[in-house]
Amino acid sequence: MKSLLLSLLATLLMAQAASAQTFYRWTDEKGVTHYTENPPEGRDAAEVRTWGRTPSGQQRALEERDQRHEQAEAEREATRQQMREAEENQVPRPDPAYCEQLQRNLDTLVNRPVVRMEDPDTGEVITLDAERREQMLAETRDALQACD
Repeated sequence: MKSLLLSLLATLLMAQAASAQTFYRWTDEKGVTHYTENPPEGRDAAEVRTWGRTPSGQQRALEERDQRHEQAEAEREATRQQMREAEENQVPRPDPAYCEQLQRNLDTLVNRPVVRMEDPDTGEVITLDAERREQMLAETRDALQACD
């Protein structure tokens, strides 16, 4: 019975020793503490032993860090995509001379009681009726929005 107990105790001690790991703790020139499996060359390092399990919270912290990195990369990619789409959908700004002409046309349509214009089909000078005047006001205001 004694030999069985001694054998069991020896097995337990060997299993515990086999599961222990050795790491080295050292500090770089910036004051950052590092833990590595091998001692760094040319630096003092303190030996740190673990007993077969990951230090408390380390795995969770690493997973959270990886998740934050993935989320940040996804946000950066979404921003890049939005910028590409905005560039593709961007309408070029009209020529300033065209915008000035539109503004003069709008001033004429708003401020003059009677507006005459040349009919593009016949070349005749016609007087705008109220309906045509309102239509031209709306078209001119819409066109001026591109100038802003």
